[in-house]
This record gives sequence, C-alpha cells and structure tokens, in this order.
Amino acid sequence: MDIAATILSGIATISLALIALFPQRPRKWLRAILIVLFVGCGLLGVALSGVVQYQVRVQIATERLARRQIREQLAAFVQEGMELRRLCANEGVPPPIQQADEWAMRTEAFLRDKLDESYVARFRNSSGLPLTANSISSIPHRNLWGAIYTRLARLNQFLEELSTNEGNN
Repeated sequence: MDIAATILSGIATISLALIALFPQRPRKWLRAILIVLFVGCGLLGVALSGVVQYQVRVQIATERLARRQIREQLAAFVQEGMELRRLCANEGVPPPIQQADEWAMRTEAFLRDKLDESYVARFRNSSGLPLTANSISSIPHRNLWGAIYTRLARLNQFLEELSTNEGNN
C-alpha cells in the first residue's frame, strides 16, 4: 500500500512540475501527457481501492476462522471436563485429580495463548456463579466435582461471549 501512495504522489508531483514549467497555454503534447497521467492516477486509485477491499475481506475471514477454531477447542475442553465431572460422581474409584489437573493446565495454556491472561483468571474463579449441590458424599470427589463445575461454567461463558462477538463482526 505504501508503494501505491508513493506512485500516486510521484505522478501528482510530475503533473504539478509540468504545469509549473509551462504556465502559459500548454502545448497539445503536454495536455495529452497530463490527461494520461490523471487518467492513470484515477485507474490506479480504483485498482488500489479494490485491492484494499479484498485485503479487508481476507482479514475478516481469517479472524472469523480463528475465532471459530477457538470456539471448537473450547467446546472440546467442555466435553472433556464433563467426562471428568462424571467420573467424580463414581465414589468407588479415586477421584481423577491428576487428569483434572492436566485438563485444567492444558485449558489454561490454550486460554493464555489464544485469548489472554484475564480468561485464565476467570477460568479459575467461581465468583458470581450460582451455587450448586450434588449427592456426592466423598469430600475429595465433591471438591473436585465443584472445581470442574466452576471451570465448565466459565468455558461455557467464554463460548457464549465468543459466539456473541462473532455475530457483531
């Protein structure tokens, strides 16, 4: 785009220089040169306008694809978290603490990489979420279930926010 601006500036400078050199009734050849220069500027401007519009469309499409990929990965994290939460309800086996920690770390790394650190902080925070009850009597199972519940609620909020933002773009 800078090259085009330089070309247009150069053409305008040449045209003004020619007009300054021949202030008295320009000859026919000078008029022809000026007409060609101005028509060329107009055509170049139209072409550049089309290029800019194309670049904007490509950028918008690229951003939409990136947001879609983020939403798809968040949905995969939700599915994985729901399975972990289901496993927490089985008190006959140890709670899946290690798997839940790995899931949370992978999710946080993704949030940090694709969104920003504020999403990680929100992912960890249960403030403002409705309280929930369950029938799990084992404290370790219940605590892990609650932590996963919080993170799933936040992931679903992120999905909703990103879907809403997609509609605005």
